[in-house]
Amino acid sequence: MSSPAEIRQLDSYPAAFLGGWYAFAHEEELRPGQVLGFDIDGEQLVAFRSASDPDDIGVLNRHCPHLGADLSQGTVKKNCLECPFHNWQFSTDGHVTKIPYTKSPLRAALKARRWYTTNFHGVFCVYIDQDRARRGEPPPYELRRFPASTPATSCFAAAATPGCSPPHRRARREQRRRRPLSIPPRSHDRALHQHQDPRHHHPPRRLVVPRPGAAASAGFRDIAVLEFLGRRLKFTTATAEVRFFGPGSVSAVRLHLPGPGDMVLFQTHTPTESGDPMMHRVRFRWFADKKIPRPLVSYVVGSWMSQLQADIGIWGRKHYQGKPMLMPEERQLLEMRRWYRQFYPAHPHAHAATP
Repeated sequence: MSSPAEIRQLDSYPAAFLGGWYAFAHEEELRPGQVLGFDIDGEQLVAFRSASDPDDIGVLNRHCPHLGADLSQGTVKKNCLECPFHNWQFSTDGHVTKIPYTKSPLRAALKARRWYTTNFHGVFCVYIDQDRARRGEPPPYELRRFPASTPATSCFAAAATPGCSPPHRRARREQRRRRPLSIPPRSHDRALHQHQDPRHHHPPRRLVVPRPGAAASAGFRDIAVLEFLGRRLKFTTATAEVRFFGPGSVSAVRLHLPGPGDMVLFQTHTPTESGDPMMHRVRFRWFADKKIPRPLVSYVVGSWMSQLQADIGIWGRKHYQGKPMLMPEERQLLEMRRWYRQFYPAHPHAHAATP
């Protein structure tokens, strides 16, 4: 149960839950023929992966529309999920494909509620709308994948691809993590992370924010270089692209080092407790070209996660300021907020975003 302080904090935000793509498993956690039950924002769901077609993934309401059995106790038969109670079988789009004891025709109306899913570079995501009346309908936007020309993306398809390291992944335990409503301004980077050594040096970043309703992803581009004992290490100079998809439930960072190649890092946030929508499970996944020195990969990934850990202690107690007192250097925060409002409930641009 939330404390009075937590309730006041929650009430300060425009919405406790925002519709978007939410991660429910990494691909190695849901192998062909496997079943997985999970909850997001009060929805009890079940995911299964076809045994005959690994790319065919279904997410349905967890309880069978026949007599309410828990489908997460079921089994996969070829490309269908079989209920453990009376052996009804459901395809990945929710339709009933078999009822073993009836000779009646299987009407189109015989189906379980399906939810739209995607495989985002090895992270399985489901779209959960903020409006409960729209849940299960086609999503208003898709997660825009990195292009095939990105060197490290060849690692996404298979770990054994020549020239790529195996996919690295790491799960973190559940943490109370307050959803930021924009990217942090540059002053945040300098003030909060200036104690680190080596540290990152960033010239002024270039914000890439489409007009509200025009695109479902935003972010920034800049150049990053490590600085150690006051000396910039030129061989670490990289161009960086950061993307936030939808309300930020999925984000990605691409670092390109001329010569060695690319690193691509993914971060997902998924609500884990129906009684506390601000409690999120934060997970990480990253890929790197083999030519990038392993110590550099380890440092970048470790720094990435440690910075989030430092932020959590602050986000866990901050309140949303509707009219923040900002300095001129922080104008990007307002730009991001204007774009972000399209995901708020009842906003005129809600459900109008395009890929």
